[in-house]
Amino acid sequence: MRPEWNEKLKMALDEIRPFLKKDGGDIRIVEMNEKKIVVQFLGNCMHCKIKNMTLKNGIKYIINKYLPQIEVIEEV
Repeated sequence: MRPEWNEKLKMALDEIRPFLKKDGGDIRIVEMNEKKIVVQFLGNCMHCKIKNMTLKNGIKYIINKYLPQIEVIEEV
């Protein structure tokens, strides 16, 4: 993993987290490599009925804005 990717991922998470925390949730990175990121939803996000939509349309979109080389973003 390239060191500059950590900073870009932090920027992406800083953009994502306010929306999740507003609803009592959060996210953490479980695994990351050159092509894939595995996330874990926390708090209210763990049981949210629309977390798959949030993952695909929100989290994936924002992470790919900062790290377009990531091909797969999935939940634990």
